[in-house]
Amino acid sequence: MVSKDQYTLYFERISKRVDVKRIHTSKAKTLAFGTDASFYRLIPKMVIDSKSIEEASFLVSEAHKLGLPVTFRAAGTSLSGQAITDSILILTANHWKDHEIIDNGEKIKLQPGVIGARANTYLKPYQRKIGPDPASINSAMIGGIAANNASGMCCGTAQNSYNTVADMRIVFYDGTILDTSSTKSIEAFKKKHKDIYDRLSNLIKNTKNNKILSDRIREKFKMKNTTGYSLNALVDYEDPIDVIKHLMIGSEGTLGMIADITYHTVTDHPYKASSLMIFDDIKTACEAVILLKSAPVTAVELMDRASLKSVEDMEGVPDYLSTLSKGASAILVETRSSDKETLTANVDTIIDSVRELKAEIPITFTDDPDEYSKYWKIRKGLFPSVGAIRNLGTTVVIEDVTFPIHHLAEATLDLQELCKTFGYTNAVIFGHALEGNLHFVFTQSFDTDEAINRYKGFMEELAVLVVDKYDGALKAEHGTGRNMAPFVIKEWGETALQLMKDIKNIFDPLHILNPGVILNDDKEAHLKNLKPLPASDPIIDKCIECGFCESSCVSNHLTFSPRQRIVLHREIARLEKEGKKSEARALEKEIEYGFDQTCATDGLCALACPVKIDTGAYVKKLRTNKRQNDKPAQFVAEHMSTATSGSKIGLKLGHTTANLLGDQNMTSLVRTVTSITGSPILWSPQMPKASKFKKIQLKNDINTTLKVVYFSTCINRTFGADKNQKEDQTVYNKIHKLLDKANCDVIYPNQLEKLCCGMAYSSQGYQKAADIATLKLKESLMKASDNGKHPILCDMSPCLYTMKQNLEETGLKIYDITEFTIKYLKDRLTFKPVDKEVAIFSVCSLKKMGLEDSLVEIANLCSTKVYHPETNCCGFAGNKGFNTPELNAHGLRNLKDAIPETVKEGYATSRTCEVGLSMHSGIDFQSITNLIDEATESKSIIKSR
Repeated sequence: MVSKDQYTLYFERISKRVDVKRIHTSKAKTLAFGTDASFYRLIPKMVIDSKSIEEASFLVSEAHKLGLPVTFRAAGTSLSGQAITDSILILTANHWKDHEIIDNGEKIKLQPGVIGARANTYLKPYQRKIGPDPASINSAMIGGIAANNASGMCCGTAQNSYNTVADMRIVFYDGTILDTSSTKSIEAFKKKHKDIYDRLSNLIKNTKNNKILSDRIREKFKMKNTTGYSLNALVDYEDPIDVIKHLMIGSEGTLGMIADITYHTVTDHPYKASSLMIFDDIKTACEAVILLKSAPVTAVELMDRASLKSVEDMEGVPDYLSTLSKGASAILVETRSSDKETLTANVDTIIDSVRELKAEIPITFTDDPDEYSKYWKIRKGLFPSVGAIRNLGTTVVIEDVTFPIHHLAEATLDLQELCKTFGYTNAVIFGHALEGNLHFVFTQSFDTDEAINRYKGFMEELAVLVVDKYDGALKAEHGTGRNMAPFVIKEWGETALQLMKDIKNIFDPLHILNPGVILNDDKEAHLKNLKPLPASDPIIDKCIECGFCESSCVSNHLTFSPRQRIVLHREIARLEKEGKKSEARALEKEIEYGFDQTCATDGLCALACPVKIDTGAYVKKLRTNKRQNDKPAQFVAEHMSTATSGSKIGLKLGHTTANLLGDQNMTSLVRTVTSITGSPILWSPQMPKASKFKKIQLKNDINTTLKVVYFSTCINRTFGADKNQKEDQTVYNKIHKLLDKANCDVIYPNQLEKLCCGMAYSSQGYQKAADIATLKLKESLMKASDNGKHPILCDMSPCLYTMKQNLEETGLKIYDITEFTIKYLKDRLTFKPVDKEVAIFSVCSLKKMGLEDSLVEIANLCSTKVYHPETNCCGFAGNKGFNTPELNAHGLRNLKDAIPETVKEGYATSRTCEVGLSMHSGIDFQSITNLIDEATESKSIIKSR
């Protein structure tokens, strides 16, 4: 038993070398950071945001001295409970993002915090990718992908982590570091840990000499199998170092920490085509899978009728999904090749392979990325989508098993029947059918003994079905974790289980590395530490805590992610339900800064979420509930011109003072003075000057002119040129110039100076004020556009997004400058790309409106070399860039490194975001209108003077 004093002693020891800001012991942070995607919950005593391999070695070494258990965590998208602990959790995500391309892309070295999809982005120029391709690749990190031996839809077993690992650096139980690519490191390891090396050598020899056991191991690993340890390492390799690095794959952090891994990469074929084949029943679909085993297919994904039904309302899916017959099932087939001709031949061969089977819908393939991406979006969203339609209070259980491919049809039918027998009538079955690997998902409550016993009975019968009847694998690719640990002996038997225990004892003699995972003597371990999912609010109740949202969140790793915010508010709901109101209020107070103040409410989390949960909308709802007095905000909304005038006076005064004191002294002064009010404000050299906006009447050819309603937002009517700009470079002057060049007539909304889109109010929770602003804007724009006859140009993307949301029913045609240029100006101007390198930044509103490609298109029309760094929200978030500047700094912390030093200019579509971008990129960011103006001339054939 570990005493509380030992954790205190551990904290004292590690805090001498680790910044205490990265050591978390509060209830809120241990709960938030300690939650993963599984249906289990353990709350850590301590969470440490580790920074380097040397630091991780120190942390593990100190834990070993005190006998304290440690668990490693990257993204926390694990489904089997292997990334949770009630002891010490070491995070390996935030500071573990390095990569190295080796041998022209033939290899890639990755730290555990690199997202799988990001690794493929790095490899794209080389037409290579990593082998593993789990459905969660846009969120899952390399640490978990390797530690779980996650495979996926296309890699099968040939290209999984086990078969593509080249080398790795490992931190062992006592802090020893082994670099398998370094002869020096290997020799040092052999000397320091001769016992490990010798014991492992004997284990390899004894396993190979046991013919029954070694034959059984080889047979088991012909299929996808992650039940227990990678015993195939003992029969596939002779050198203990080779065995070590392959044993680490799939070891789920129980043998050591994978501090980085070098993969052999695989070819990323440029030509792809997919088909969603629909058959009358699951049996026919499985027969098609068997026929396709020898066809030139890259992936074959099975989806039963319940799977298809769970996503039929998802945006972008084919309409016919909702009209399919009762038993209809699908297989999603993909083929790839290096050239178009081979792809066409592959498609012909595949169609011919299943020609004798009756399809419910004629079989066709598409090589259009937009089209086949929709198919794969269906497949990747199945697990979370099922979770979204569950009853409140239930959790989502997902298992993945493997059956021999020749038994797939009958085994699938047996699995469906087993689910029905135990009352899981909402269960869906899908998976990587080409490998005989099936996932099945159902919802389950754990709030009564009866419910728990039902699950217990099901799991026991599942083991009988998979192991006794079909000799399959109980875990195919999600890892053994906690939920299948009691059944390892069922699948492998006593001899193999003892071999696994021997491996554990060699590498973790004190059993401090992720105890309870993979090997667990508790026969009911899978029925304990079950996660509560209480109802909290309709906006977030669908969340299954999968973590897909986290990679899109600007505050992730600064404070909380959307998943963590939901976890915390569910805990508050649980405490209130149990009558622990004082604890609930204390938790609310503790998370105020992390939950509310640092949430950008940008909504990008909804784009990443398979069920479109907008945690930002939830935060704004809570802000609205808190606002007891909306009167001041309503007054401002009613007197917008006075507010903008006051703001401009403040800017003029600020710049005058800055000129006298200097920027640095001005920054300190403003921060000090405003901190007295409790809301410190940022002043920076990039702060814009006061706007000199004025209406300009254009005089163009009345016969060929285009009437345009120009709505200049309150931000651009307040913010003028920045320190490095002249007045004629402001967005409003450039828009006037562009419209003039394109032979347009400008119509200004009535009382423009009094108009606002309402975003400034709604984002802060002042909904009544926002409604006032929206109504005034609606009436003015309807009149100016002649009830929607004329297009409306808005000069700031975030405001446009708000307008589109609030004015959708009006039918008004509202555009930002990128979409407006493509639709109206592209044919009215002559584009001559300027010969210079530029960077562009897609603000969050552009992404949410699906206009990111428009920005890229415009930039490429205007410049010969465009850099588009892969980023999320910049974190400026309207006013937060001024009063919570650390969010902006965190959001753009990597931007400067992502832009080549040769680039001197950047462009975006939001004035406030451009302020933050200029502060943190090292270059001047301006409106994209400046670049459009520089690269265009009027067409004389339609322009006359």
